[in-house]
Amino acid sequence: MNFPLRIALRYIFTKRSFHFITVISVISLIGITIGVAALISVLSIFNGFRDFTEKQLIGFDPHIRIQAQQGAWIQNPDSLTHSLKKINEIKYISPLLQGRAVVIKSGNMQVFNLNSIDPASLNEVSDITKTTVLGTFYIGNINFSPAIALGAGLADRIKALPGDTISLISPTLIESSIRTFRLNNPVKAIVSAIFQTNDKNYDNLNAYTNLQTGKRLFNPPKNSVSTIDIKLFNINKTIEVKNQIEKKLPSDYSVNTWYDLHKQLYRIIDLERLLAFLVMSLIIIIAVFNVLASLSMTVVEKKQDIGILKALGAEDKDIRNIFIFQGSIIGFISTSLGVLLGLAFCYGQIYFSWFKLDGANFLISAIPVIVKTTDILIIALFALLLSICASIYPAKRASSTNIINSIHSE
Repeated sequence: MNFPLRIALRYIFTKRSFHFITVISVISLIGITIGVAALISVLSIFNGFRDFTEKQLIGFDPHIRIQAQQGAWIQNPDSLTHSLKKINEIKYISPLLQGRAVVIKSGNMQVFNLNSIDPASLNEVSDITKTTVLGTFYIGNINFSPAIALGAGLADRIKALPGDTISLISPTLIESSIRTFRLNNPVKAIVSAIFQTNDKNYDNLNAYTNLQTGKRLFNPPKNSVSTIDIKLFNINKTIEVKNQIEKKLPSDYSVNTWYDLHKQLYRIIDLERLLAFLVMSLIIIIAVFNVLASLSMTVVEKKQDIGILKALGAEDKDIRNIFIFQGSIIGFISTSLGVLLGLAFCYGQIYFSWFKLDGANFLISAIPVIVKTTDILIIALFALLLSICASIYPAKRASSTNIINSIHSE
C-alpha cells in the first residue's frame, strides 16, 4: 500500500477526539448514503410504473401500425400483407377500417373513433377483449344487426349498456345525404360489451365492430383499408422489424411502433423521471459540499503534518493524492452503503410489498418497482465522481503548503 493511501485511511479511521470536522464528515457520509438510496428507490419506482403503463397500452395496441401518409386508405392490402408475412418476426397481420363516427342513443350524441376489424383476427393483434367489464366482447352480428363494443367512458356519456340498440352515422353518410338530397338511415347496432383499458382518453373515444359495418359507414374504395396492424413474436425487436418493413414499403406509407403511437405520453414519463433525478440528486450535491468543507478544514488542521511530510521528501502529488484518496474513500463507502440500502428497499418492496395500494381504486395492489442495473451504475458513478471532484480543491491547497510556514505555524 502506498503511503498517500495509508495516510488517507489513517486520517479517516484514526482514533481521535470527536470534534467538529468529524461531525461534518459523518454528516457527509450519511447524506450521500441517503441520496444514493433515495435516487435508486425513486427511479426504480418510475421504472415500475412505466413498465405497468407499457403493458396496459401494448395490450390493446398493435406492436406496429402501417398507415398511408397521404389520403385515408391503403390500396391492395392483401398483396402488402403477403409481402410482409415473409418477415419471420411477424406473428399476426390484420387490416382495419378506422374513422370518426357519431353514435346516437335516446337523444344523446357523441363523436367517437370506430375500429372495424375482422372478428377472427381481433384477438391475434390486440388484447382489448381482456379489458371487458360488462357483457361479452363480440363484434359479429346479433339478430342480423352488427354488434359493437364500447369504451367505458363512451358508454357512460350516451348511457348505454350491453343489449341496448344504438344508431351509428358517419361523415360519409352525412355527405351522401347532402349530395343526393336523401336522408340515409343510420346503421343500427347492438351493444355487446363495455371495455375499460384505464386509459381515459382511449375509453372515451373508442369502440370496436366488424369490417362489414365499417364498410357500410365509411364506404372505402374497393379493396382498401385504413391501417394494417402487426403483432410480433418478440416486442423487443420492434425497431428492427420496423426498419425491415420500411425497406419493403413504398415511401407513401408510414410505419409507427407502439412507442410512436403514444410518444407524447412516454415523453412526459421520461421528463418526470429526469426531473425526479435532478431533484433527488440535490441531496447528494449538498452532502458533497460537506465533504469539500470537511476536507478543507482537515487541510488546515493537518497543516503541520503536511509540512513534515514535505520536509521528509514527499512530493506535491503525494500530498495531493492523500486528500483525493480521502474524498474518494468517503465517496466509495457512502455510495456502497447507499446502493445496498436502495436495493434493500427495492427488493423488499418487490418480494414483500411493504407499500400497498387500495385494490378497489387501483389496478395494482402495491407500488411497482423494477431495478435496472444501468440506473444503479449511473447513480453510483455520479456520486463517486462528485466526491472525487469535491476533494480536488482541498488537495491542491494542501499540495501548495509552504514547508517552513507550516512547521512553525504552531
